[in-house]
Amino acid sequence: MVSVIKFLASRGLAFRGDNEILGSQHNGNYLGILELIAEYDAFLNSHLAKYGNEGKGKQSFLSATICEELIEILGNKVLKYIVNEIIEAKYFSISVDSPPDISHTDQLTVVLRYVTSNGEVAERFLKFLLIQNHKGEELATEILNILSQYNIDVRNLRGQSYDNASNMSGCYNGLQAHIKRINHLAHYVPCAALSLNLVGVSCAQRKREIKS
Repeated sequence: MVSVIKFLASRGLAFRGDNEILGSQHNGNYLGILELIAEYDAFLNSHLAKYGNEGKGKQSFLSATICEELIEILGNKVLKYIVNEIIEAKYFSISVDSPPDISHTDQLTVVLRYVTSNGEVAERFLKFLLIQNHKGEELATEILNILSQYNIDVRNLRGQSYDNASNMSGCYNGLQAHIKRINHLAHYVPCAALSLNLVGVSCAQRKREIKS
């Protein structure tokens, strides 16, 4: 079951289907893969036959509830490994953005970039942070809190990369300015991809054929 969760999570595949009924064609990838493995594994086959479709209140380890608990345990293990790797690397840079998701929930995506002990450049997602305010000062407070929570020293921050919005890039009250007041070595570099996109948009707006 843990192996199936690792397989689906590492590939960004959906876990659930329309139901949690074994034998159904719409029970999702998690139960579907377990059923497939059970064809070649006698122990799992007997477990599914004995505990499958038992309903709530039965310890079958097949429900969405236990699946989510295992996902959380594995996620915490991965997060701990990443944090230890960052602390070992010492110096790092940070990139954040806060686009709303499909449920219109605004989350700050925190990504850290660093060089591992074997010389490889790593870029790791650290955390989603629910935010209520988009002001640079409040965003800086959120970032400093999450770094402190994981014992990542902001004094070792050497680079910042955000979009060109004033709350992020502003030289007085932007996120990068607030971080730089704490650590003057945390140099800010605007997101190159977004800058290129803005150039493309500006060029396109100058052509009547494209605008129409």
